[in-house]
Amino acid sequence: MRLNQRIRTRGRRIPSKQQLKTTLEELTMYLNELIDNSPVAILVLDPEHHVHMCNPAFERLFQYGRDELMHANLEDLITTHDLTSEAVSIWKRVLRGEKVYASTKRRRKDGTIVEVEIHGIPLLIKRKLIGAYGIYHDVSQRKEAEMEVCQLSAQLLKSQDEERRRIARELHDTTAQKFVVLNMNLTRLKELCAGAGPDAEAAISESLDLAEEGARELRTLAYLLHPPTLDDMGLASAISWYARGFAQRSGVQVNLDISPDFERLPREVETMMFRVVQEGLTNIHRHSGSASASIRLTADAEQVVLDLSDEGRGMPVNLHGATVEQLGVGIAGMRERVRQLGGRLEIVSDKHGTTLRVLQPQPGVSE
Repeated sequence: MRLNQRIRTRGRRIPSKQQLKTTLEELTMYLNELIDNSPVAILVLDPEHHVHMCNPAFERLFQYGRDELMHANLEDLITTHDLTSEAVSIWKRVLRGEKVYASTKRRRKDGTIVEVEIHGIPLLIKRKLIGAYGIYHDVSQRKEAEMEVCQLSAQLLKSQDEERRRIARELHDTTAQKFVVLNMNLTRLKELCAGAGPDAEAAISESLDLAEEGARELRTLAYLLHPPTLDDMGLASAISWYARGFAQRSGVQVNLDISPDFERLPREVETMMFRVVQEGLTNIHRHSGSASASIRLTADAEQVVLDLSDEGRGMPVNLHGATVEQLGVGIAGMRERVRQLGGRLEIVSDKHGTTLRVLQPQPGVSE
């Protein structure tokens, strides 16, 4: 009896060796075409960190020919001296079986630096590590665009603060003085109209009250836009003044912990921290439900730390990687202000309350 070329097992056909060979050749061809025509730079490294394979996109990105790359130590070609330890660390992690992502810089053949995102992937055959895939994305243009956006954002924030300062000064020095004159004229008019009848006296008295109320509201608005205390006396005095006024307006008790010998900071840093306090206290009043808030301002030789905390209901979102829509424009604006000056904004929130912390390096100290 003849055996069929294709043996049936439980209703399934087992491919012949020739069919398996053809299928393998087709898959290899597809894979080679995909790698060769990929716009993403791809290479394979052996366990000694030597280039075993690379695609044309990798050659174009780093300006090396295939003959220069093959069997060369990769980091000798594309890593700057200050990033050698970082590159070695990435390689060791991949050799331990980790999939590693890193955003970093590498060097082209002509010496120029390119911003890249690296994906290091262990290459396993039958559970044995025989090397690694390296996938490199050129993100230089994106980084440049992000830098331009950051610079524009910084200019907008600076312009906003300058405009607030200008409007506050105009309200205080010009408009508020008109209210003073109005109040004096109404007082004089009240004296001249003495005995003119109860209706006239009542109208003038009401006008005086309105003028005084308007003057108070105008002064408060000017101070909220930009308190003169911030420029004249510094951050500690401005925060103390604002906290007292906020407690009176909102009914939220504000506890202060600020050293009496807290020194002046650069003008832009003081403005940033004051705006963070303003926005943070506003959020506590509007959203937290807390009856109290605490502000702590400390400094050492390395950094200035501002802590603003409450005992409210906490924030209902996962803060890590949260979007502007989730966090709100206020928190996103705070984060951008802090970042522009090289600082870091941390927010820790749970059902027992929220703590907002700004860590700002001292002038001349990098984070």
